[in-house]
Amino acid sequence: MAFFLNALILVIMFQVFWQIWIGYFKEFAYFYGFGDMIIVIIYSILLIVFNVVYGGFNIGYAKVSELIFSQMISLFFANTAIYIVADLVGRYVVPARPFVPMFLTEVMLDAFLIIMANVFYYSVFPPRRVLLIYEQDDPTIEMRIAKYQHNAYKIEKKEKYSEAKEHLDELKEYDCVIASGLTSNHKARLVHACYERTRNIYIIPDVYDVIVNSASSVYLVDTPLFKANNFGPSQLEKIAKRAVDLLFAVVMLVIASPFMILTAIAIKLEDHGPVFYKQTRLTRYGRRFDIIKFRSMRIDAEKDGVARLASEHDDRITKVGRFIRACRIDELPQLINILAGDMSVVGPRPERPELVEKILEEVPEFNYRLAVKAGLTGYAQVYGKYNTRTRDKLLFDLIYIENYSFFLDIRIMFMTFKILFMKESTEGVEDTANE
Repeated sequence: MAFFLNALILVIMFQVFWQIWIGYFKEFAYFYGFGDMIIVIIYSILLIVFNVVYGGFNIGYAKVSELIFSQMISLFFANTAIYIVADLVGRYVVPARPFVPMFLTEVMLDAFLIIMANVFYYSVFPPRRVLLIYEQDDPTIEMRIAKYQHNAYKIEKKEKYSEAKEHLDELKEYDCVIASGLTSNHKARLVHACYERTRNIYIIPDVYDVIVNSASSVYLVDTPLFKANNFGPSQLEKIAKRAVDLLFAVVMLVIASPFMILTAIAIKLEDHGPVFYKQTRLTRYGRRFDIIKFRSMRIDAEKDGVARLASEHDDRITKVGRFIRACRIDELPQLINILAGDMSVVGPRPERPELVEKILEEVPEFNYRLAVKAGLTGYAQVYGKYNTRTRDKLLFDLIYIENYSFFLDIRIMFMTFKILFMKESTEGVEDTANE
């Protein structure tokens, strides 16, 4: 159902673009032969690709507001790319100003179509009835579903595995099962039970699950094997990644320089303190380096010498600091760290050594994320939030390391653009953030 609804929305949007292009832009961007049709085909491909990247097709899972926002970004990039293509290959210069009302028209129509599609979808498919089976109760699962995915899932019953295993035939009464914190043996038994009863099971993974999930299939004569490649990027991939890092850092420093100058002036004017803030962090293999950021806190923020993460309403954050943190402008000087080779564009976010020591007491595998360079952005940043628990951030980072590819880096870069405008991604760290 979701496929057909997405296809219908796309067909309508393609038709709208075709009518606007033929009705107005053709006189400015005249193409020979099938040129106009080729433009529409390019636009269609771009719109599909960007919607895949930004999750614009997740009808039945994502919130309506997130779907609209994802498709709005996709429309923006598709229209921008078409404008550039039309200017490069057309016979005349295409005026940019008319693209604005076209974009706004597309966004309003697209938002209406998404709302109607979701209303129809959930009238046919109400939220999935969920059985939550756990080893140790984790109330944050229910909180996350209630806050972010209540339209897709509804936990009708939660039960400890020791009790649920006595009546696994009842699984058929639910649409799916969520397994939280189960031992390997219990997970295996529950997976078999769900498979036999044709019920989907969602497993909250541990480190073992992430590593095995990325394994490739090989064969020993007539015996199937799983080969877990626990090395991260290959040497060739590291060289290509470094080349992309250098290109990205140089281009972004040129583009961002006006914003960086204005930010530096604003910080200086507020309290006359230093503009930049340096702090020791860890990168690949545990090597220490000084990360560079715009200062967003008071000069005496850690006068007691105790390292701690910022909370959502931290009074140590300055007025300018609150703004630049929300917009992620405070991270821009890290482009210098990328040029120096201490960081990559994409990778696990670097942590302070003293905080890592505390984290390792509860999450011994946390150092696994040091198999690659620290990053300006990462898998945990685009799919998690600022206050995502440390254990979950580790799992996100391991998923990235174990599934590394050039195209995954590109996707994360594009996804970063989206989270810059999402309030949920900048939520402060709560008291449970390091659990």
